[in-house]
Amino acid sequence: MPRVTIVPADSLVIVDGRGLDVSLTLPGHVHAIQWDGRTGWVEHSDGTPNTPVTQAEYDALVVPAIAAWESARAAADAPPPPLTLEQAKAAKLAAIRAGHDAALAGVVAISDPTPTTVAVEAALLAATDLTGLEYARQKLATRRDELLAAVAAAAAVEVLDAVVVSYPV
Repeated sequence: MPRVTIVPADSLVIVDGRGLDVSLTLPGHVHAIQWDGRTGWVEHSDGTPNTPVTQAEYDALVVPAIAAWESARAAADAPPPPLTLEQAKAAKLAAIRAGHDAALAGVVAISDPTPTTVAVEAALLAATDLTGLEYARQKLATRRDELLAAVAAAAAVEVLDAVVVSYPV
């Protein structure tokens, strides 16, 4: 028998240490139910001292809570549904943009790519080596455009999975 804690006000059922959101209805006076695997007690919210869980309460309250918890566990442990092509493309496009921005920040401010440092270092690089900065921007933009074209051409999620977001830095 599992160890069970039921806290209806929090929609919480804990079975053997794993808590899950479980919507259930218990009598209004029940604050919580504790079950140690063999015996248990009801904690009341109305000032009544804790009372032992009767067989009828176990059958009516604990058993359904365990069943609801098992359903919630199955749903939580189920693998996520596969992405649609549109969802996969959106995720890949976001990764491409984030990778481009990170690569540009890395080129400009290798040691500390915070927004302030990137802005200062970009201004300094532009003032001292505009050609170098433009070359780096062009290389990164070319790679970004290649990745964007690969995403646009992809007709299946598996093809998108093969698109590796990487930038020369």
